[in-house]
Amino acid sequence: MKQIMFLALFGAIAAGCVTSGGPDLYTLNMAPSAQAGSPVNIAVKRLRVAEPLQNKRILIKKSPTEVEYYAAAQWAASLDELLAEKLSAEFGPTDPERRSYVISGVLQAFEQVDSPGGAEAHVRLAVEIREASASHYSTPALAKTYTARGPAVSATPGGVVLSLSDLLETIAREIVADAAAL
Repeated sequence: MKQIMFLALFGAIAAGCVTSGGPDLYTLNMAPSAQAGSPVNIAVKRLRVAEPLQNKRILIKKSPTEVEYYAAAQWAASLDELLAEKLSAEFGPTDPERRSYVISGVLQAFEQVDSPGGAEAHVRLAVEIREASASHYSTPALAKTYTARGPAVSATPGGVVLSLSDLLETIAREIVADAAAL
């Protein structure tokens, strides 16, 4: 009888372990926005991610001096991959008739910021734009830090991720405008 109860208890525990979910995975909205596309070709060359963002979990800036991460929410891929894919979708397909540029840079902020008014999404991306034929070591045609901030759709991981996607679309439009003006 003890063996049967032990096996039943072990089976229930094992079943609970098998069915317990892992982390909730999130990705950016990779669909190009209505404003997608560019009068110049822009390719994403190399984007690095600041150290606090290299963690797969989604960052929350609790105060100017304190950060934490969502416990069960994390990115489905590394942020440099997600960022490159989203920006490439926003820049659109290449056209051999247009001028061509490449961008490289550092993602410095990509987070939820808690404020007295509620949760906000915050993106800061330092970018260097070079002609496609130029060496990565040549002086960039433009070096600029783009910052976008706005209220989170909701103070949940999903709401913050949607807001971060929207903010990246805004930054992509600014990069296109700056590249087109070169």
